[in-house]
Amino acid sequence: DDIIVIADINPKAPVHLLTIPKEESENLYQSNPEMLALCDATVNVVANKLGIADHFRVQINNGLGQEVPHLHYHFLSDRGVENLKYMNK
Repeated sequence: DDIIVIADINPKAPVHLLTIPKEESENLYQSNPEMLALCDATVNVVANKLGIADHFRVQINNGLGQEVPHLHYHFLSDRGVENLKYMNK
């Protein structure tokens, strides 16, 4: 309930998801360690669910290059797209 995972509207890879903590934090250095650990754990869950635990990358833009002033992880891979399931709430 503390993290949401959504598809990026401008994907840079076949799988491009955003892992976003609900807690307000502008960037990596303003985030508390517990939230960062939860983001990391969420990335692992996503990778395992997509069957690509050994084939993905994570990107965090901080400061220069950061377009959105809220911490979020980019989860990217060229594998696993067939396992994506989108849900609307």
